[in-house]
Amino acid sequence: MMFTLYRDDTDNAKRNAQRNLSGRTHYVDEGTLRWHKSRVLDARSYAGGLLFGVVTSDGDARGYDQGGREFRAVVFDLFGFVIDRSELEKTYTTAAAARRALFETMKSLDGMAITRAAIKRERKAFARELGYLQAKLKDMGAK
Repeated sequence: MMFTLYRDDTDNAKRNAQRNLSGRTHYVDEGTLRWHKSRVLDARSYAGGLLFGVVTSDGDARGYDQGGREFRAVVFDLFGFVIDRSELEKTYTTAAAARRALFETMKSLDGMAITRAAIKRERKAFARELGYLQAKLKDMGAK
């Protein structure tokens, strides 16, 4: 898979999130949003496209019996891994509060350092997968 930097193609938050995160994470896929009764309220790239942040409104963040909507801020690295997310016990009661939290979080993150660490993590994971496939091919050839 070819990874590109995140970019803001549209002002429609849901579409922007889905375009940028497609193939990287299921977080904003239609089925996931429906299952969690979630809406994407804000979505944009940060750190020159190295990070992506979303604000969601979730209908069941604390469970079906709690009722009401809660708001969360989530930050993804270039590979779609969650770097920072509001914990279930610390969701926000307004979208504005979640947006402020996302903005403050983004100011404190080093996109370059996060991306370097993510590349290192992905290299190791890919090497393991290739080693596994190589061993399978060897086993198949021995039969």
